[in-house]
Amino acid sequence: MTNHDTSIPTPESVLGYKMGAARKLPDWHEIAGYFETLAAASDRVEVEVLGTSTNGLPYLAVSISSPENLARRDELRGHLAKLNDPRSLQPGDEADLIEKGLPTAFLLCTQHSNELGAALMTLELAARLASQNDPETLEILENAVTVMIPCHNPDGHQMIVEWYRQWLDTEYEGVEMPWLYHPYVGHDNNRDWFMLTQTETRLYAELHNREHPQLVFDMHQMYRDGARFMVPPFIDPLDPNQDPVIQQGFADLGTAIAARLTAAGKAGVATNIIFDNYSPSLAYGNYHGSVDLLSEAASVRLATPVTIEEEKLSVERGFDPKERTWNHPLPWKGGEWTLQDIVEYDLLAALAFIEHAARNRRQWLRNYAGIMRRTIERDEDSSYAFLIPEAQNDPLTAHELLETLSLGAVEIERAGSDFTADGVVYPPSTHVIRLGQPAGNYAKTLLEVQKYPDLRRWPDGPPAAPYDITGHTLPLQMGVLAVEVKKPFEAALSKVEPEKPQGTMSGEGDLGYAISARTNRSAQALNRLLQAGFTVYRPTQDLAELGLPAGSSVIPQQDGLAGLIEELPAELGVDVVKLNSPIDVPGMRQEAPRIGVYSSWQPAIDEGWTRWIFEEYEFPYTRLYNPDIRQGNLRERYDTIVLPQQSAKDILEGKPEKNKYKEPYPPEYVGGLGTVGVEALTRFVEEGGTLVAIDSACEFAIKHLYLPVRNVVEGLSEEEFFCPGTLMRLLVNGTHPLGFGLRRNEIGLFSESPAFELDGSESGTIAARYPLHNPAVSGWILGADKIAGKGALVEAPLGAGRVVLIGFRAQFRAQARGTYRVLFNAVMRGGQSDERLCIG
Repeated sequence: MTNHDTSIPTPESVLGYKMGAARKLPDWHEIAGYFETLAAASDRVEVEVLGTSTNGLPYLAVSISSPENLARRDELRGHLAKLNDPRSLQPGDEADLIEKGLPTAFLLCTQHSNELGAALMTLELAARLASQNDPETLEILENAVTVMIPCHNPDGHQMIVEWYRQWLDTEYEGVEMPWLYHPYVGHDNNRDWFMLTQTETRLYAELHNREHPQLVFDMHQMYRDGARFMVPPFIDPLDPNQDPVIQQGFADLGTAIAARLTAAGKAGVATNIIFDNYSPSLAYGNYHGSVDLLSEAASVRLATPVTIEEEKLSVERGFDPKERTWNHPLPWKGGEWTLQDIVEYDLLAALAFIEHAARNRRQWLRNYAGIMRRTIERDEDSSYAFLIPEAQNDPLTAHELLETLSLGAVEIERAGSDFTADGVVYPPSTHVIRLGQPAGNYAKTLLEVQKYPDLRRWPDGPPAAPYDITGHTLPLQMGVLAVEVKKPFEAALSKVEPEKPQGTMSGEGDLGYAISARTNRSAQALNRLLQAGFTVYRPTQDLAELGLPAGSSVIPQQDGLAGLIEELPAELGVDVVKLNSPIDVPGMRQEAPRIGVYSSWQPAIDEGWTRWIFEEYEFPYTRLYNPDIRQGNLRERYDTIVLPQQSAKDILEGKPEKNKYKEPYPPEYVGGLGTVGVEALTRFVEEGGTLVAIDSACEFAIKHLYLPVRNVVEGLSEEEFFCPGTLMRLLVNGTHPLGFGLRRNEIGLFSESPAFELDGSESGTIAARYPLHNPAVSGWILGADKIAGKGALVEAPLGAGRVVLIGFRAQFRAQARGTYRVLFNAVMRGGQSDERLCIG
């Protein structure tokens, strides 16, 4: 056997250039085509289309191993599946499986589509593994199965390549794209690892659940003027629900990769900097038995080289790339940095990663078996289970919680009879999530309350900011009752798949119908009724005799109504009441608001999430760009305009003429709303429109529309007030239109958010506020007294219209479903007019 099989096509022979060549980028069709060509030429490579992306592109998994291993792939999967769930193993089985099995190593590349190096590297790596016959390559092929996701976001890759090619050979070559590089969630596609809302994350999770990998290499890029390459170990804190061996695995793999790169003369490789590993939104496998490693390479201008002088290298979160330290022993001295450099660093790192798996085959399988065994057995101090009672304020959202857990491979059981847990009797049909299961750590970190450590930059100094949020408790975010049970209990339990609850149709009357506002899906039902042209009213007080809260939809009998409304209980899970008695109460008529969503050329991730949620709940909307707003006459076209979470500076000023590296942007994407846009929005509100500002966008509305509202935490130092992503208690006025359908006590996510105080000399309403005592329920807050009793949700009148200030992340990453209705209510304000509700 020769050391190189020349019949195997290289990327250069197919595409015409080496991957990483300056100013050359293959689009997604070319990348997918190359892998198909390679698989046809090599019996070491298999390509599987797992599904299609959001925009319909193929989502690929490329498997590489020896032909013999690929031929017995099902057998190897079976070995790992048994190690993943050791509950059925007999004595001696584990050792036998370790001896027969092979570790599976995942390369998860280019989640963020402007981080191109890893995707391009996969073509070079695949060609190398398919063609080389040296001892190192054969060892990898014989002792491991490598599975590559060349790009987790094909849509974004295609967008980026088309954008780059558009401006090639101009002064704008390589500047950032002025819209999100995922159709909805942009950079947050790697914050979806437990909610699993997006098509791509679901496809990956299904693959992970099928293959049971032992190690995953998640390859990224970061800012261009820091370290050249970062690998773990991570900085503190680490999630305590990750097995200690997984946490040691970060150091084991990271050190091996760093050593390989440094030995090859690759400067600027650092470990233990910048990135913590606390939030489960950042990785899937660390809660399913695999070591999910992160790397970050310094970026370039997409495919255009950059030159950085050593003195221009910047300090980030305490790390100085100019200093030689134990975790950064060979600093980079500056100079030219290219896409080819990124591909070379990534290739060496990927080889070190999969070689570690192959050379330590038994260790990886033995460690995996131990992790899964400890997950099943659990120590005595761990909780035993979480219970999801059947009686919920919003049964369909409770179902969505269970469905989310199920997608993450969590086993769900249901009680067939009464049982007692921690001294409390629970009824039949209670859902039970016992933690002694393969995905037990995953379930625990999602369901329990977080107690984030009080970390400081130095003793008694300012707080050390987390890399992501500090409180992510899913039942709290979703408004679902979940009960933690500490001690084992006996119950008649059976495994179930989550079943979508059916709504009800009750009553015998013929005066019309009513739909409770307590559920999120009631907004979807309302949208269907309004889009069909039916007349809908909403009472501003509870309808106690019907058991309905203020804001419920009341629909008088109309031609054609029955056919639509009788489909809603089964399809949307809403409860419908037939009206048999007259109703005469204060209320308002609800029309379908014409909705505009502001889309800045300084793209905001929250804007993408807002669009995704609006589409799921059937809110028709139009995207409004800077020219659309600046041209004025907004009131003629819209009833509600939404400003998603974005800084006031980004809304007002938008993109500057040049970025921080003095590189220009195309002029059509420069600037924000400016004074002309502010005047147009002000006139829109004064003429009767509703402007909805979310979280940091509230600053823009307060200061530029001159509202009689003050942000009480503005200007406070971090030592005085610090709340970087904490779940907070909200006290809601349920009879105010912004509080329709909400309970008095709800939970909202506060992430460096505002808190409000009204100027008493002018009108305005606080529809929800923070309590006077103990506002934080999960996460970390310093200086809670600064927001005690202050407003979280405000409506401020302006002329004939209103501005709604939502001072928290009401729809955060599609996780905060317990406060979706705050956003829905705010948007619906644009279609409401006072009109007494009289039926019968």
